[in-house]
Amino acid sequence: MKLLLNILPAICFFLTYKFSDHNLIYATIAVVISSVITLGGSWFLQGKITRIQIVVILVLFIFAIPTILVKDPDFIKWKVSVVNSVIAVAILLCQFVFKKDIIEALTGCKTPIPESVLKKAAVATAVYFLLCACLNYVIAFRLPEIMNINSDEAENLWVNYKTYGNGILNTVFMIGVFGWVYSQLTDQQKTALEKLVADVKDEHIGSGKKNAGECSSEESGKQ
Repeated sequence: MKLLLNILPAICFFLTYKFSDHNLIYATIAVVISSVITLGGSWFLQGKITRIQIVVILVLFIFAIPTILVKDPDFIKWKVSVVNSVIAVAILLCQFVFKKDIIEALTGCKTPIPESVLKKAAVATAVYFLLCACLNYVIAFRLPEIMNINSDEAENLWVNYKTYGNGILNTVFMIGVFGWVYSQLTDQQKTALEKLVADVKDEHIGSGKKNAGECSSEESGKQ
């Protein structure tokens, strides 16, 4: 049920766009309504709302409300680029200024990953999200001149990218980063990280019964 709630906004956005004769304004309205429903559903199932959910809904409102009020789809198109850029900056600030990794900042859970490994992973992830921001800009605003297609075709390609492509790229990259980080850990750290991943997965996809801030790896320590 929680997994369905998490992907409900993306499904509503895509289906509304496809069945409303490619009307991005209607699709934006649909994603706002479905996101509010998702937030309410999470509260009903868990009795709480996570930090990540709060950030996601606030960012959505920032870009969706101008899109709906002004009826200009460019606002919602900028969302992916701006969000990816903000994530990149946030990762670097957390890691190098506030000395706290982004996972701990969002979930409240301390990771068992050594500082040297975290720094390399943080830089790689920040660079990746900046590249994704640039890619979204190109797909959202430069496809007509690059591919010699009309604006409607370009917008349809962007919606497909936003719904599928961006998520696939993120998944592949995160699996790669996690695999590299995992290979750098000791057996004890690997066990602690596995427990942390299970906790976070349960928090956002599973039953959600674990209390907020309760993390298996909190006492594991970094080397």
